[in-house]
Amino acid sequence: MPHNFYESEKAVSEYLLFHYGTHSDLLFDQMGPQEALGFAHRSGLLHEGQSIDRKRALDLGCAVGAASHALSESFSEVVGIDFSHALIQAANRISSSRKATIEIATEGDLTRRVQVSVPYNSQPGRITFTQGDAMNLNPELGKFDFILMANLIDRLPDPKKCLQNIHSFATEDGVLAITSPYTWLEEYTPKSKWLGGYEQNGIPIKTVDQLERILAPHFEKIDSQNLPFLIREHDRKNQYSVAHATLWRKC
Repeated sequence: MPHNFYESEKAVSEYLLFHYGTHSDLLFDQMGPQEALGFAHRSGLLHEGQSIDRKRALDLGCAVGAASHALSESFSEVVGIDFSHALIQAANRISSSRKATIEIATEGDLTRRVQVSVPYNSQPGRITFTQGDAMNLNPELGKFDFILMANLIDRLPDPKKCLQNIHSFATEDGVLAITSPYTWLEEYTPKSKWLGGYEQNGIPIKTVDQLERILAPHFEKIDSQNLPFLIREHDRKNQYSVAHATLWRKC
């Protein structure tokens, strides 16, 4: 999958479906893992149960923004940032109109139209979507009480650089949430930059251990859980994955 996939109409439609699709849109004849639906929204709820201020939240790698909308129900201000211009434009469009019509694959070249919409309780007026680079964030963004990096790190050319700098954008006692299935691919991340998924001197290197090592100077790990998610390919084929969610408090 080339990097410019994220600027394509296909990517926009697939992400709008992934973020906002209904059960009937995503599961053929309602068959499949219900617990894997609504991943972006569930990611936006990872702050629940944490003792933090809920003034500002950052959704880094926001794609088309469903997690930002979930965050807007609790935070006074939400900033969603993604590297893809096309995904940010789509996020702004659906945030403004609260709905979008997309074409989804059914079989081969056949498609059908479905309408997706943002949750009723979301507060679009609290959200700002902007294009940006997770590895080179503008210091003028300020600090955030909650930072979400949902399924982002294994799509960055240099995830360590991003992680080493993210503390600068967290308030004191702020919480960072990272989710990832740890799908390391050289088409996105040079192998020399992988955080895990390889052997070094005969020892398996795991991403979760490297996260702890990189974040330790500024964060302490406070929780972890598994978040299943489902990506629809066509009516009768879906991709099921389980992201590892880790939560970190700035110390």
